[in-house]
Amino acid sequence: MAILRRSIQWRKATLKPVIRSLPSILLALGFLSQAVGQAAPNLVPDEASTAPNYWCTWYSQNYWIGYGTDLKNLQGVTNAAAREEINEQSLFNQKDGWATTYLPRGRQDYIFLIDHGWQTKDATKRIAGGPAFFNLITEEKDFPRYAKLEPKERLKQFNIDIKNLGWNSLGIWTRGNINEQQATTFVKWSKHAGIRYWKIDGGDTQHFHSFKAKQEIYPELILEYITGAGGNINPKWNQDLPSYPSVYEIGGSLQKPMLSCVKKSDVFRTYDASPLLMSVTTLRRVHDILKQTQQQPEYRAILNVQDDCNAAIGLGVLVASKRHPEMNQRTYKGRDLHHQLSGPRLMQKRIDEAQRFGRWSRIAPAFPAGQGTYLSSKHELIDQCKFTEWDTWARNTYGKMVSQSAPAIMARNMPLPTVESDGEAPFVCATTYPNGPTGIATEGRVTPGKKWFEPRAKVTVKIKDANQPIGIAGHYKELVLKFAGPIENLKHVWAQDLLSTEAEDIRPHVKIVGHSLSLPGEIIDRIGTAAATPGDISAPGLVLRLEGDKLPVAGDDYTPKTKPVTAAPKIATTYKKQTDGYAGNGRIEKNDTGYKVHANRPASFVLKPLPKTLTSGKVTYTWAMSSLDGDKKNGFLILASDDQASSAIVAGSWIGANQITLFENQADWTKAATKACSINGKTSCELTVDLDTRTATLKINSKVMTTSFIESLTSISHIGFGCHHSTTQFSSPTQKP
Repeated sequence: MAILRRSIQWRKATLKPVIRSLPSILLALGFLSQAVGQAAPNLVPDEASTAPNYWCTWYSQNYWIGYGTDLKNLQGVTNAAAREEINEQSLFNQKDGWATTYLPRGRQDYIFLIDHGWQTKDATKRIAGGPAFFNLITEEKDFPRYAKLEPKERLKQFNIDIKNLGWNSLGIWTRGNINEQQATTFVKWSKHAGIRYWKIDGGDTQHFHSFKAKQEIYPELILEYITGAGGNINPKWNQDLPSYPSVYEIGGSLQKPMLSCVKKSDVFRTYDASPLLMSVTTLRRVHDILKQTQQQPEYRAILNVQDDCNAAIGLGVLVASKRHPEMNQRTYKGRDLHHQLSGPRLMQKRIDEAQRFGRWSRIAPAFPAGQGTYLSSKHELIDQCKFTEWDTWARNTYGKMVSQSAPAIMARNMPLPTVESDGEAPFVCATTYPNGPTGIATEGRVTPGKKWFEPRAKVTVKIKDANQPIGIAGHYKELVLKFAGPIENLKHVWAQDLLSTEAEDIRPHVKIVGHSLSLPGEIIDRIGTAAATPGDISAPGLVLRLEGDKLPVAGDDYTPKTKPVTAAPKIATTYKKQTDGYAGNGRIEKNDTGYKVHANRPASFVLKPLPKTLTSGKVTYTWAMSSLDGDKKNGFLILASDDQASSAIVAGSWIGANQITLFENQADWTKAATKACSINGKTSCELTVDLDTRTATLKINSKVMTTSFIESLTSISHIGFGCHHSTTQFSSPTQKP
């Protein structure tokens, strides 16, 4: 543009015929105001965002398992294998290193966070102690460049290396429980190194030693806590219901742990969601939290919604972006395999969404869950589709219809937008940020016939302050902005792709009547992708700013009058309660020695809630069981994160076949791994589950079997029994101290 303007000025004498035609050309291009009037402003600040958004290595680590090959099965695609893929080469090589090549236009606005696997595997090297995944010592074999440095110097040099590549800073992943002294040491190391973010992916939620230490020693350190989410999809996904609440809902299995974390941390992450239904699952979790925490400053944590960058603009929250551009580098049966980025949404080609969001955070940083009001529509949208083995590592969903829901419209610190649609409507989110700007976003939908589509609607939003920037993300048929007073005398309507450095005056292309300004969807599409990276298919993302005299500002009546929600509507349950609160698709009867459980179908269960949901550490249960059938002999203990055993550990024995088995719940129990074990009559059983290392160990009659489980099982809220076409006698399970 600057070149165009200079060319017009320098060559007036020789280009008069051309100049006469320029007005119509420039109008068509949307550049007339800049060509004949004032210079166009840059609506995005030059200074990088300090909001604690981060890009995380975890999805890349998973994709690098078998990178460059066609996998014949999924047995090697595990959490443990992904831990082995983070190293100096994968981060720093110049050709395709994650730190050297990813987010080339946005990394200054993001912390670069190294995930699971970067810490030492040698217990003798943990000089300050701490568990395997919470010791802050780099693995020397993976990062030899730091091997000769002491721990705090390793972190410092690692941080320097990351910042030298243009990233905001280095962030680190941890998991587990540490004591007060260890927390103090690790915080001091981080202060020395300039580390400003810890992702605590489970643990430290009983005493919050890390949070207490950092508040005293290094308040600038930002700590993220989680409770897990009962799986990567919200509960009861396989039922026909009008609504699918998350575990954070009032009365949900993780409501209380979630509220505790939001009070005692800087960031609370709503946790992983299956990629096909990522947005609806995450929106529901955010809704279930905000309706409870709103207008209560003690809920100090900012919510992090994983990788929903567009929705984050409309909700005033943080992101943990994990998307990367790699496709068809690791296949399964000839098809690209990525359990975290699967589906026609093609997140691999939507890198600009993350980069635009980082720049939006310069304008309007995310704010705590307890700040301001929250409203949602009563109407919910239900998204659903069938999952396949290419879509998720949750094997129990393969071939099944999965349903999730969220409010159609969500709003913070402002009235609810209105949405008019001829067909399917998008999700709509809008927020008035505490520092003044408004963020508006639409998000796409999923149906059995379309695993991703982006419907358009007429969306009308009331704006509090016409002087403030307005962020717009997503696709629209029409976006109508309503102000507190007339705006017909506007001088300019500046609009700019968030990735651009110069705005365009679109006043000739919008409709202004009284208090309203209407933007056609086509204008949002054009401006919001004007600076797109070639080949990127991200939804539009732009910032709008009005220029004029005495722009209207709404009064106090703009902010809705509402209260935190304290009660939730009851959702019909599939299974009726039986004895002692157990429920499921099996039958259970109490007797003198415990419980008799009967199943006339495969993979049957009965479960009851635990008094307290377990989110970290080890737990051990003992029990005894014996078959009451002549030929069909089996019995299992089940520890689950939901009342459907969707995310669960199943441990027990095929008694008649003299085999023990231990596995993460799947559709066909008979295909799970087994181990020979001599069983005569009554069995003595012990199951230990470590939620921090994601491992389980079963001991039956002195035989031992161990397995690891995936990231979707992050808590234990229910306990019960399982049978497969059999009747079995169980003692009451006893938890070891």
